[in-house]
Amino acid sequence: MKHITIKRAEQSDVDAIMELMQEAVDTVKVSDWFLPDDRQYVSEHIIDRGFTLKAVNSSNEILGFFIVDFPERSKHNLGYDLDYDDDKIRKVAHMDYAVVTSKARGLGLQRRFFEEAEKQLEDTPYEYFLGTVHPDNIYSRTNFLKAGYREARRMSKYGGMQRIIMEKEK
Repeated sequence: MKHITIKRAEQSDVDAIMELMQEAVDTVKVSDWFLPDDRQYVSEHIIDRGFTLKAVNSSNEILGFFIVDFPERSKHNLGYDLDYDDDKIRKVAHMDYAVVTSKARGLGLQRRFFEEAEKQLEDTPYEYFLGTVHPDNIYSRTNFLKAGYREARRMSKYGGMQRIIMEKEK
């Protein structure tokens, strides 16, 4: 586990990413902490509606993934929940999914994903980085905070589940 590289995922990685998503569903401490998405969503976010990063070991095994979503003006843009104006809405990127396999947890991969995603967004129009976390998920919440995000708003999302919207400005 010593040598782990973060790089862009490719369409050929979708099966492995879906397996990791299922592992997250199966192993999460509280089911409300993690909401999986479908294969189409993952596939669309390899190159089209954002990008996906993967963490791989020296054997090229995927140990985790991180999806960045460009919500544009969709109703799901978290900027609307924070009363962003139209100019800011266009500049929102969602730090949407961070999943790390159980054997690689505790190695700081989520923080490395944040760093790499923000680095890749440096020369883009995206200036507002938003994500959600369950209030009791101290692990992800701490990773957001250590990456420089602030708790912007607590509210019900995704069918009534409690979430904190985390916010960071470039």
